[in-house]
Amino acid sequence: MVINMQSDARQRKNRKPLIVLVCEGKNKTETNYFKHFVKRDNPYTLKPVKSEATDIKSMTEKAKRLYREYDMDRKVGDRMFCVIDMDLDAKKFEKYKQLKKANPNIEYIVSNPCFEIWLLYYFTENPKVVTSSQKVKEEIKKYVSDYEENMDIVKVKGLEEDYAIAINRAEKRNAMHDVDELYKLNPYTEVHDLITLLLNYSK
Repeated sequence: MVINMQSDARQRKNRKPLIVLVCEGKNKTETNYFKHFVKRDNPYTLKPVKSEATDIKSMTEKAKRLYREYDMDRKVGDRMFCVIDMDLDAKKFEKYKQLKKANPNIEYIVSNPCFEIWLLYYFTENPKVVTSSQKVKEEIKKYVSDYEENMDIVKVKGLEEDYAIAINRAEKRNAMHDVDELYKLNPYTEVHDLITLLLNYSK
């Protein structure tokens, strides 16, 4: 079988860049959130994908498989992200550093303890320092009394246009941290960097 490499390269060049988000597999919180950024008029194709697992190694393997399956190419603007929770875990931080160094085609968007820290920034300028991911979800219930995992909180609370507020709050809070180890940053999220990229995408 003869593979026409020039034809494959032409097809990649002519399609929209592909941005894939591999999200943790425990629930649909992340995929429910990111689907609000899937729009026909985007200059890219956005694919939020639920992983079968929550550990960084398995999510990275999923991302590597999808990178090959979708025939992705950074030269045409394709981006592969893993959206991960640090869970205040030093061992997870060490694994993250190893995988990040070994997989240059994969970018990591980290939250500590968990993704819901990002959701809190829609409601408050100063999320509390917490001792677990579960405590973060309890904090959200102070603003959304019926909150539960898998809720499409953007739709339920009408937050579609409030991302700029959350971005600004996250940036300010992150600037206050004075330690390097991600697992010690609490609360912390990089989701605003990803949202900023999606809103201002350029190859």
